[in-house]
Amino acid sequence: MSTSSHIPVGPTNTIGDPGGAALFTFGLALTWVFFAEVVNHDAIGALVFGLLVGGIGQTIGGVLAIIRRDNYLGNLLITYGIWLIGFFLLSIHELGNADARAFWSFALVIPSVFLAVPAIRSGATAIIVAFVFLIALELFLGFSLLHGDVTWLGKAVGWSALASALPIYYLGYERLMGAVAPKSPAAVAG
Repeated sequence: MSTSSHIPVGPTNTIGDPGGAALFTFGLALTWVFFAEVVNHDAIGALVFGLLVGGIGQTIGGVLAIIRRDNYLGNLLITYGIWLIGFFLLSIHELGNADARAFWSFALVIPSVFLAVPAIRSGATAIIVAFVFLIALELFLGFSLLHGDVTWLGKAVGWSALASALPIYYLGYERLMGAVAPKSPAAVAG
């Protein structure tokens, strides 16, 4: 009997792990925020485009993660991906004034807190650190949009984005390395 007959059939064995790429697009969107807010505000066009790219990448990765039954990652990616796409649309449309984008940012705090709970319960340090800075980013972003004359708020947005991107890049790297690591025949036969 061949080993292939012992490989379980299911989404985790037929669909690759989207986690690395989806987390990297999340990190990229956050890195663009840092560059546009701290390094060069004239790069705002790249930031707006980055919101769309990050949102699409995260949403697709989240859907694939849900199909693979990686529910926590899937819910996290879909929530942030759809939010990024919405923020992109508010950034290019006349309805997306500063107040609309500010309250869109504040609205993300509630799901972020709920999404952080499983990470806190399991003691997942990198995810907890990412959420601390993501929630700070959401609050600073909302306040900076409401109070555009307070320049330090924009810098706080950028630095919070970079601080949250770093653990997200780390998590993406871990997923990528897990996806490319050779599997032993015993693990494949599982």
